[in-house]
Amino acid sequence: MGTIWFTVWCVLFFSVQASPVWPAKDPKCAPGFESKIIIFKVTGKYLRQGTELGKVNFTDCTDGTDEFVFTSDDEDFMVQTDGTLMVKRCTVLQKGQRNFNIYYWDSLGQEATASVVLQHNGDHEAAQSPQNNFPLKDFTNKLEDAADPQISIPEFAISSQGLKRRKREWLIPLNIVENHRGPFPQFIAQIRSDEAKMKTMQYSITGPGADQPPVGLFSMDKDNGNLYVTQELDREKRDKYLLQVHAVALGSTGAAEEPMDVPVNVIDQNDNKPVFNQSSYVAEVPEASPTGEEVIQVVATDADDPDSYNAIIRYRIISQEPEEPSASMFTIDPVTGAISVNASGLDREKTPQYTLRVQAADMEGEGMTGFTEVIIKVTDSNDNAPVVTDPSDAADPQIPILDFPISSRGLKRRKREWLIPPLNIVENHRGPFPLFIAQIRSDEDKMKMMHYSISGPGADQPPAGLFTIDTGTGNLYVTQELDREKRDKYLLQVHAVAFGSTRAAEEPMDVPVNVIDQNDNKPVFNQSSYVAEVPEASPTGEEVIQVVATDADDPDSYNAIIRYRIISQEPEEPSASMFTIDPVTGAISVNASGLDREKTPQYTLRVQAADMEGEGMTGFTEVIIKVTDSNDNAPVVTDPSDGADPQISILDFPTSSQGLKRKKRWIIPPLSIVENHRGPFPQFIAQICSDEAKMMTMQYSITGPGADQPPVGLFTMDKDTGNLYVTQELDREKRNMYPLQVHAVALGSTGAAEEPMDVPVNVIDQNDSKPVFNQSSYVAEVPGASPTAREAPTSS
Repeated sequence: MGTIWFTVWCVLFFSVQASPVWPAKDPKCAPGFESKIIIFKVTGKYLRQGTELGKVNFTDCTDGTDEFVFTSDDEDFMVQTDGTLMVKRCTVLQKGQRNFNIYYWDSLGQEATASVVLQHNGDHEAAQSPQNNFPLKDFTNKLEDAADPQISIPEFAISSQGLKRRKREWLIPLNIVENHRGPFPQFIAQIRSDEAKMKTMQYSITGPGADQPPVGLFSMDKDNGNLYVTQELDREKRDKYLLQVHAVALGSTGAAEEPMDVPVNVIDQNDNKPVFNQSSYVAEVPEASPTGEEVIQVVATDADDPDSYNAIIRYRIISQEPEEPSASMFTIDPVTGAISVNASGLDREKTPQYTLRVQAADMEGEGMTGFTEVIIKVTDSNDNAPVVTDPSDAADPQIPILDFPISSRGLKRRKREWLIPPLNIVENHRGPFPLFIAQIRSDEDKMKMMHYSISGPGADQPPAGLFTIDTGTGNLYVTQELDREKRDKYLLQVHAVAFGSTRAAEEPMDVPVNVIDQNDNKPVFNQSSYVAEVPEASPTGEEVIQVVATDADDPDSYNAIIRYRIISQEPEEPSASMFTIDPVTGAISVNASGLDREKTPQYTLRVQAADMEGEGMTGFTEVIIKVTDSNDNAPVVTDPSDGADPQISILDFPTSSQGLKRKKRWIIPPLSIVENHRGPFPQFIAQICSDEAKMMTMQYSITGPGADQPPVGLFTMDKDTGNLYVTQELDREKRNMYPLQVHAVALGSTGAAEEPMDVPVNVIDQNDSKPVFNQSSYVAEVPGASPTAREAPTSS
């Protein structure tokens, strides 16, 4: 109730008058305020941001200007250059009155001060007051939407630069992705007081998630102000927490400053399947119904963020039983879930009932799925009008995705100790664009009119124009949807210049923008099909082949955690589950006895890879397994997997005792390559560079076996970058290690910048060789009277 009244009062219009109490007695002009005390009377206690309260009269005894630079010691109010007193942010007149001072400094540095008294007289009294001839203007049409200021998404990287409290203009939302897997406690941000420069401070937090239920979800290091989350969060349980940070000087009983509000937003991940409001539906349709006749509407809901793709549902008919007279007798509107007649031929005598299996999938049909059954009974023509047993809620399920509200509380730069926490934007946001992100402005805007601009990638550098800033307000916008797979972060610089000046008001401000991942990429197998062979006498558990899929989404999120499953096996003889797959590694093994080449020479498996630990988006491949005669051939894998994504270089970092010793200023990882890797080639292994490259342009080369010595050309190096490549698959049985030497020479120099660096490349073994007898045949003799092993004489 209090919130409602607060909102109502904040939009009231007020009437005020500036009333000088002590007029100037000196008839001659004296620079300064017209009165030492100025009274403003208002009709309501709740003052809306941007409301104009009236003017203060000031003169410098010249005809040169009517504009002056004023300051106020109450940060809820400001004085414009023409003397207009305005409400800087929505505030309440406690006890019906507010007192504060305003100041002016002339060109000689002389200070002039006036005391302001802001009084609430009530509607009736103000209406009767003769001082009611100075009406207030309402500036609501110029204000940004004052909706929830807790904007942006997800997850702050650990930063050594903390968040330092700078007065009350700051409201810094922290964003944490739900279901984060830790490790915990996980660092969020450092928050500290300016008083820490002079005193030893101790910090604490209060509020829901701290000392209120759920207690202990957040914790703070009392000495340094480091804020942590202690376990994974669930947006469906709670989507935001408002913490208060307290700072107390050691040995003191009072707070160093007022507590600081720190909102924590929990960012949605697609971790909920669509759920139908019924497990099954029943409807009736006359047999003579025309094509397009609506039969029933099914409805599914999703517990994920309704303003994101995670909760946008699309419907599909998976199967129809029976499939007569057509396999598509019915169709479903993918958006509304309305099922309609799609073909003629409904005949109650032939087919009195149809059963449809209907799927609802989020992420606009590409994500997690839920299912229901729809039974449609065919009635005699005109016997019954269509009956819908479950009418759908008329709400449109196409709710727009997250729309960031414009906040009137901007991010105001407070000296260089502040590092603005990264602004987080969810990829694939659907707008509308331009989309407001944050307001960034300089302290200098209190005294001068400022002009703002941005530079950096996404601003004036490619992709240019992705971000824009309002030159007058400092409002920062994104102009189109972002794609994390193209770029996951942008570092912008914000510049502030006073109008009429050619130099910046202060140093440019770094504003990092992170692009938050959504599950918008399916797993992709590294082959569209695989072929392997298995002997018919292979025991249960014998590994046949390993399939590998990758996901372009954030590798540190559930969006890229893949699980494998065998969807079908053809033929299903002698068992429907002749093979099994490890859901984590993708290794396919024999699961039952009965492999028989004469009866079933070949099996075809359809294998699925699904992200979100098997609950998300899916990709498919085909695995053909050929059964060979028992003992004719050892198992042969046409597509041996090395257990890693072939597109990614394989680096096996040995322990320090086995590793590559650093020579002087070289930085180099140990290198290991799996034999029989199938490329594509040249395959990147590692980048090797010298520290000298920071100061001069270096050129790199390699020597040794596999480089300029036989087998020549097996390894190559990019002379400019130091990127090391292998040009073809290796065979450990031919050679298990190559001792390369890397050389670095400064461009224009004839001598090495430093000593050559030894880089051994180890070739990692795979099971690609059969046991071989040392003879193709053996001949031996044994006497006819030789005893059995049990009867053999023992030696004395």
